[in-house]
Amino acid sequence: MLRPLFLLSTIVTGALSLACGAEPAYRTDAGANDKLPWFQLKPGEFPPEGSAHEIAGELIGLDHINRTGILRQDRTDAISRSHWDEPLPFTMLSFGSLRFHGAPAELRDIPVGTHLHGQFYFEEKAGKDGKGAFTKALRLEDDFSYFQRQQRAWRVESIDMEKSTLTATSVDAAGKATEAKPTTFLVSPSTQVWKGHAIGSLADLKKGQSVLVNLTVCTLKGPGRCTDIWIDPESRDVAGAHQVEVHRLFEREHGLPCWVDEVDNQQSIVTVTLFAGFDPKLKEDFEVGGPMSSAVAEDNLRTYDQGSDRMRGDVLEVQSVPAGPGSSGVRIKFKTVTLIEGHRPKHILRLFAGKWKADDIPKEERLYQ
Repeated sequence: MLRPLFLLSTIVTGALSLACGAEPAYRTDAGANDKLPWFQLKPGEFPPEGSAHEIAGELIGLDHINRTGILRQDRTDAISRSHWDEPLPFTMLSFGSLRFHGAPAELRDIPVGTHLHGQFYFEEKAGKDGKGAFTKALRLEDDFSYFQRQQRAWRVESIDMEKSTLTATSVDAAGKATEAKPTTFLVSPSTQVWKGHAIGSLADLKKGQSVLVNLTVCTLKGPGRCTDIWIDPESRDVAGAHQVEVHRLFEREHGLPCWVDEVDNQQSIVTVTLFAGFDPKLKEDFEVGGPMSSAVAEDNLRTYDQGSDRMRGDVLEVQSVPAGPGSSGVRIKFKTVTLIEGHRPKHILRLFAGKWKADDIPKEERLYQ
């Protein structure tokens, strides 16, 4: 029986380093030593907390089937003017996740032009000059999700219809300003204002309101132009609830991605860790003693032909382990009818609960054409 302990040891080691206040042996955004190399991902291991590099920019291209895309990075002091607005191609890590409207999402859910906040890892020999680039995305989220996660919002100071501007102050959950000065965004007749269960108008914006916004063309046109504004908690709840259902449907049809931790070849028992980024309610469908199935997938999470090559089995255990970057902290042990080549440690699978109707997927999404 193979029993790799890389998941638990990685998380425990990272936790001990943080607890002891030890400086990691790699460069981080929060660290003071910029001479250290950036953290390098290791096959079959989740990265430690705080090891990714944050980059924000606009989504200007995507291949949702292969989970790749292109960002136009925000202009910052760390980027020379001669390199402003250059495209940054990226690939979502197998355990990379996205959030849109405060809920789990797939790349296909996010419109081109959406401003995103991301966490990336450095890939050696990538980029135009071959000197490496931050091309591996761990997490991407729109402005709505980013500010909601940080428990921040924008307090409306004024709306100038003639100048097409919205001036607002960044505030925390208690309403206290988090920045010294207000920010002035662009708005236009195309800006969607969400009010309750309906679409409002810019006239519904009032001084003192706490709003969330999604932006586009950030830094290219000042702080950015508002594509959407949510003016009340109800409208934000509606947006999040809708996106949750979009993602649940996708995951039920395509399976929850994971990788194999260990395999008992004699008893045909496989233990996997589910990747982070799915709606936790889906875990409830994997009942101990209940049926399930698995399909072999590649790093881009595409399966070969899940309509015919899913392996049936039964759930033996649903375990909880420490969660971390890329890891949901959920482990599932199942007994499969047949062990196949893809049932090996570090290989990627997609799991289907027995109650899910796992239909065939579109031909272009399958690795077997």
